Amino acid sequence: MPSKRQENKQLQTDKIVEAAKELFTERGLNDVQMKDVAERAGAGVATVFRYFPKKDELIVEVAIRSLDAVEAEFQRIISMKSSAFERLEQLLDTLLDAQKAEQYKSARFREAFESYASFRTEPLPEIDRYLARQRQIMDLLEPLIQDGQRDGSINSSIPAKPLIVTIINSYSSFTNNVALKSSISYLDEDIQPETQQKVLKKILLDYCRA
Repeated sequence: MPSKRQENKQLQTDKIVEAAKELFTERGLNDVQMKDVAERAGAGVATVFRYFPKKDELIVEVAIRSLDAVEAEFQRIISMKSSAFERLEQLLDTLLDAQKAEQYKSARFREAFESYASFRTEPLPEIDRYLARQRQIMDLLEPLIQDGQRDGSINSSIPAKPLIVTIINSYSSFTNNVALKSSISYLDEDIQPETQQKVLKKILLDYCRA
């Protein structure tokens, strides 16, 4: 059982991370300073630096924690009693519903984080933890495709892991992208993001169907 001191430390960490998440989604990663996080968290700047000596460490921690809800929801879908193909469809619906519910906040943070990480000349501190968490989530989904390939409902011409990784990455990236651009009309006839997302969902499911 954790001591009172450990509990207080965890509570303080949670407050700092939550404050940082709010600010990063509101302003972007580059325009947030540690003093801003301290003010939002109701803590001293020295306290924030004691928990996270570098801003990059805080950014990665927010990114890692952003995967908690994703993993929990994927676990729920995997454990459903429906067919593998139906669970795959539910998986894509969940990714789409998340975009609506969060009103682009999650999409904005993920896009900002991935862009920020990709332009670094050196790897972000603790980025291996983030990548390991992503792999862990993908490993959860691989058996879903294997189930479908065994029961004949999902295309077996492609190995399970490349198939599920490609589906999730392409659909997540696309839904994030159109959500972020939803306020910009860049077509002669504006096509709503939800319509585009449903079209891609059908393309992916039709391809996966055996």
